[in-house]
Amino acid sequence: MESAMVALVVEKLGKMMIEQINREASLVLNFREDFEWLSTKLTRIRSYLREADLRSAHNESVKSWLLDVAEIALDAEDILDECAVQSEGTDNESPQSSCVCAFSYSQLVFRRKMARRIKDVKERMRSILKLDGEELKLVGDVTHSDQPSTSTAQNVNWRGFNMIERDSHPAVAIESKVEEILHLLDDPAAPVIAVVGMGGVGKTFLMQNVFSRIKDKFEKSIWLAISQTYSLKKLQASLAMELDLNEVVNERVDEVKAAELIHGRLASRKFLIVLDDVWRATEQENLVLALGIPRGNNPESKIVVTTRSRHVSSNMIARVYELQPLSKEESWNLFCAFAFKGNQPTHHLEGIARQVEGECGRLPLAVKTVAASLANTTLSREWESKLQQLRAASSTEDPIMQILKLSYDSLPAHLKPCFVYLSFFPEDEEIDYQYLINLWVAEGYIPQGDDQLDIGWSYLCHLQSLCLVERVHVVVEGVHDVEVVPGKGLLYTMFKVHDLLLDLAISIAKASQCAFSVEEAFKKDLTVQTGRTCRRILMGKISIGDDDVEIMVRNRAYSASYLRTISFSNNSGIQNIPPILINGARVLRVLDLSNTGISALPTCVGNLKLLRVLNLSWTNITKVPECVRSIKGLRFLDISFCSRLDQFPEWIGELNCLEHLDIRSYSEKSVPKGISKLVSLQVLKLDDKNKLSVEDNDFLQLQHFVNLVNLREVWISIHHDAELKSIEDGILAPLVKMRDLAIFNYARYEKLQGIAKRVWEARGIFIINDFEVLEELPELEDGAMPRLEILEVRSCENLKKLPCGLELLKSLKECGLYRMKVTQMSESRELLKKLKANNPNVKIYSLEN
Repeated sequence: MESAMVALVVEKLGKMMIEQINREASLVLNFREDFEWLSTKLTRIRSYLREADLRSAHNESVKSWLLDVAEIALDAEDILDECAVQSEGTDNESPQSSCVCAFSYSQLVFRRKMARRIKDVKERMRSILKLDGEELKLVGDVTHSDQPSTSTAQNVNWRGFNMIERDSHPAVAIESKVEEILHLLDDPAAPVIAVVGMGGVGKTFLMQNVFSRIKDKFEKSIWLAISQTYSLKKLQASLAMELDLNEVVNERVDEVKAAELIHGRLASRKFLIVLDDVWRATEQENLVLALGIPRGNNPESKIVVTTRSRHVSSNMIARVYELQPLSKEESWNLFCAFAFKGNQPTHHLEGIARQVEGECGRLPLAVKTVAASLANTTLSREWESKLQQLRAASSTEDPIMQILKLSYDSLPAHLKPCFVYLSFFPEDEEIDYQYLINLWVAEGYIPQGDDQLDIGWSYLCHLQSLCLVERVHVVVEGVHDVEVVPGKGLLYTMFKVHDLLLDLAISIAKASQCAFSVEEAFKKDLTVQTGRTCRRILMGKISIGDDDVEIMVRNRAYSASYLRTISFSNNSGIQNIPPILINGARVLRVLDLSNTGISALPTCVGNLKLLRVLNLSWTNITKVPECVRSIKGLRFLDISFCSRLDQFPEWIGELNCLEHLDIRSYSEKSVPKGISKLVSLQVLKLDDKNKLSVEDNDFLQLQHFVNLVNLREVWISIHHDAELKSIEDGILAPLVKMRDLAIFNYARYEKLQGIAKRVWEARGIFIINDFEVLEELPELEDGAMPRLEILEVRSCENLKKLPCGLELLKSLKECGLYRMKVTQMSESRELLKKLKANNPNVKIYSLEN
């Protein structure tokens, strides 16, 4: 992790130095020699990083040296970023004003502060160089690199990376286990069933298959993921939302009363509830009772718990189903599925491959991660090396975690911090891939440029191909006689991390104290004692309130001047953000307050000149705070689903670096025209409440979209005839960079004709939504839409048939048909068969009414 951070910073320093020097940025030029000196020294140290990484696990001196180097690199990056931002504020002035500004008091103070900080960093660097590779007995080789540089590794086209198209866990011998669980569920004497097994054995995957098979047989089927540090109140709130019990989702209702309300709602119903991955019992020793779930009232109602602990199952008086590791044959078949794409290995590899598979303990997670790390590897020496590593890992106290860490250790340098950043998210959370990529960009893991979304997507695909993340799909019924892969389409793609891999990311984060800090460091009455610098406060994993924040501040658990990320996401108990928390956070890049109870921001947020990501979604704000206006470098702003938001800022167009704007569910009649000034905007998400204007020139109109030349993705709702006609007439055709277009029909138009040729041909994704009375789609000619990769048709319930010519779409990768009846028709089924025959790699997703 530390070496990866140094490698990233060295490359960034070099690129930024060239960029700032070419721009003749005054403040950067002032410290040019200092930055060049730091870059040279870090480059020298970089030659020792590969060996230092390998030795750090067994040598505390080397580990400490790496941590020191990473801290220096990050501090150097912060200083350069601050100078660059400050330069933009002065270099954009007129020659006369900038001349005066250059000698202004504030500029002199800033330069003096930067000079002191640079001097400190250089002194620390000199100290590090005295204890460099020679004293640590490391052998550096500047010409050697075991990993591609980020610039070469990132030369991947958008969606062009070959994502693994396998299920995350192929159905190896799963059917017999599913049948055994179903048999238990038929037993009226077993109201509670506990699926017990060690981590990574496949408990969740097994129950997902069972759940999808039988959920429709119950009046209410609910899946609740239980994290290690779960909050009973939060679980009750999630359960209540599924049961339309709004009174429970209220801070004034305590757990006992909530349990009574939930019990009353479920008592007379036939239900299936899965409590996935229960780690511990509550103080009441029975989570089922604590939540308020009735047991035994209705013999047809079922509760299933998955857990690693027999203690948990005994407390719940559950019928136990012990899930054993794979058999030898099952394990080998799973290994081949990931290492050899389902084929058998060649003769010269079979012997060593069987030995490698044998070291994985027959646990599905370990088997597939090890196999995926060796996919496409044909050199015997690489297999031998992996075998030796596995044997060493097997002799440790926690062999499974060490086996998983081997996959992390083999990652390219640019992917290591990206994987560790997954510790940002709570256990079992479905992660929005766009948000994750924007976080990586804000942290500097992806270099600046127009292709950051492309690069970030390729990173995620690479991590998925190694089974370190999984793409989340919804299991649905399919089209008869056609291969169906459950999913939602790329526009709604989410990713998830297995809890053992999340544990791995957290453990690496903790070890790299300079890079990450997790919530355990900020519990009540705990004063943090650490020689390292805390750079991230991640409080989204536990329930806290305003009092806890005050305690954290009072305990001085961090130094604001080093913070890069503050996240209080999903803590509704937080109503206020004290200014003292943010004051002095001069290098803060990410502020995530989503799903909190805040209604305003402290004005000092406007001083966060390096802030790149601001997430205020699902909060109680009534307007976008005026202080945001000062953050000229902001790139990501999410104010979606803020139910009280009734005023949208006229000054939004001043945020000229904004690339991602999500204002879904904004309730005012129209949105200001100022959005049309956001020339850097790449993603704009609107919905049915974000009405475009037809007549009033003060508000955003469809014709203003042509100014947004960098748009790549937009969601538009149609409310007027004029809008539909403008789209059909090709008003969006000049937006040549736009790849994803979703059209939501809230005016209920019957036809969608001219759109096929003026719109469809240029898109990577096209979604048609809510055309309830639409009966037919335009016929597609041979050669039409040559670049279309994803087509989704949703809620078009009267569509009589799919468009003729659909089978000719050779570039199509996914075809999604949701909440429709069209797939019941024989003509459409035949069309889908032809599509599959002409394009065997296409994935067809279907959800019928």
